Amino acid sequence: MSAGDDDRPEMSRERARAERRDVDKERGEPLAGARGGRRALRRMGRPLDAWASRPRILVTNDDGIESHGILALKRALDAIGDVVVVAPDSNQSAVGHQKTLSRPLRVRERTLPDGSTGYAVDGSPTDAVSLGLLGFFDEGFDLVASGINYGANLGDDLTYSGTVSAAMEAVINSTPAFAISQEYSEQVDFTLAGIAAAIVARNILEHGLRHGELLNVNVPAVRPEECGGLEVTRLGKRVYQDELIGRVDPRGMPYYWIGGPPPSGIALPGTDFHAIVNRRVSVTPVHLDLTGRRLLRELPSWDWSLDLTAAAEVADREALRPTPVEQERFGEETQLERR
Repeated sequence: MSAGDDDRPEMSRERARAERRDVDKERGEPLAGARGGRRALRRMGRPLDAWASRPRILVTNDDGIESHGILALKRALDAIGDVVVVAPDSNQSAVGHQKTLSRPLRVRERTLPDGSTGYAVDGSPTDAVSLGLLGFFDEGFDLVASGINYGANLGDDLTYSGTVSAAMEAVINSTPAFAISQEYSEQVDFTLAGIAAAIVARNILEHGLRHGELLNVNVPAVRPEECGGLEVTRLGKRVYQDELIGRVDPRGMPYYWIGGPPPSGIALPGTDFHAIVNRRVSVTPVHLDLTGRRLLRELPSWDWSLDLTAAAEVADREALRPTPVEQERFGEETQLERR
């Protein structure tokens, strides 16, 4: 076995899933893999003065550990609990729920502007949360707060947002979480967002969240005295105006930017976009269950009969079989996975 094989897992994730399938079927429930370190236990909410010790809060973001927003979030939550900052070492905006599996992650201690210690990860926001909750620290966390993102995450933005995905990763790991973002402005002031973050964090710790739930918070770019209050909303509809911009480099090779004007939205009352337009802080409950309920009721009426005879007539089975070269490569990969 070569030196490079020492870092290779004993088996790939896909192969591990395949080998678990029969066990899952027999048990009727998922088989959890081994996890390192102490896992965070989801606590039921209770008044902060009734906690035996100060809540432990993990703070992360997708703008990077050097962003002003993450420091503002840390300072806002310092009065509520013991805050630990774990964030990407560079800007990871719009990476979604990306998780690094093909290479090792490296973590470096950083001194934050307030003199405290933070941890920079050379990966995504999801990676930062995973490290924090899967054993990098000796203790678990009671809450994960992601932000303060510079730029709102409204409506369909959630499908792109690394900020929101970090909170989703926390929920997957049974830890209550919220994401907080502030709309763009020429003069950046996170005062209102810090106030909102403290209110949201305190409410989650005191009331709790059920499995699969998180809160997505958006803050208008106004001073606290200009804010119209806080509103509980539903997700709105973003209107994107993306454009493909093609250019040519000095060597004559074409390249492309995805650009265009900033997105707008449809300001229907009760939505997060409507709240921001009207200078109100938006708090939107989000659930990880993405099942389409209407379609779930409709799909059983469709024709789902599996006609293998007809499929055989249509498909070119010979074209679907791996070539001898592919079979040899698959065999080599299998041998490597077994080492």
